[in-house]
Amino acid sequence: MTNESPFRTYRAGPATRRMYAVWLYFGLSSSIGLLAQLFLLVEYGYGSPWILVNVAVVASMAFFYASAKRDATITTPDHIEIRALFGGTEQIAWEDIEEIETRGSTKKAQAVVIHIPGRHISLPHVNSRDIDSFPEEVQLLRELWESRRGPDWTPPPHGEGTATS
Repeated sequence: MTNESPFRTYRAGPATRRMYAVWLYFGLSSSIGLLAQLFLLVEYGYGSPWILVNVAVVASMAFFYASAKRDATITTPDHIEIRALFGGTEQIAWEDIEEIETRGSTKKAQAVVIHIPGRHISLPHVNSRDIDSFPEEVQLLRELWESRRGPDWTPPPHGEGTATS
């Protein structure tokens, strides 16, 4: 028997973290190109049409990096917390969850929470790409949900929680 806590925090896994160097490389090289083009624009009064491409690349690299750092799924005794870069933080009480399931193929599977109002919410970084033992981890999540949702929990009547969003 282990004393390992059943509550976990899921963040970017090794596959996503390996991309940090790529994002850093393209972000820095595009930033240098952007600075050079801005210098030409300010100093000589003309710039390149590539300046827009560099702005887009720098912005997207910053977005991907910030998203990988901010996005998370956190389990607590009372709820599951879903953090997204632009979506804010959403907390769903264990008893308000209708189902926890997986979607997608074996190579690209994603854990999804079905909220009682019928919303399907993907859990950030709870996927087969970020977690090596993905099926076992989803099973642990399901067991945690089943133990935390309360003794009087019953699923909603058929059809109430099945609408997709």
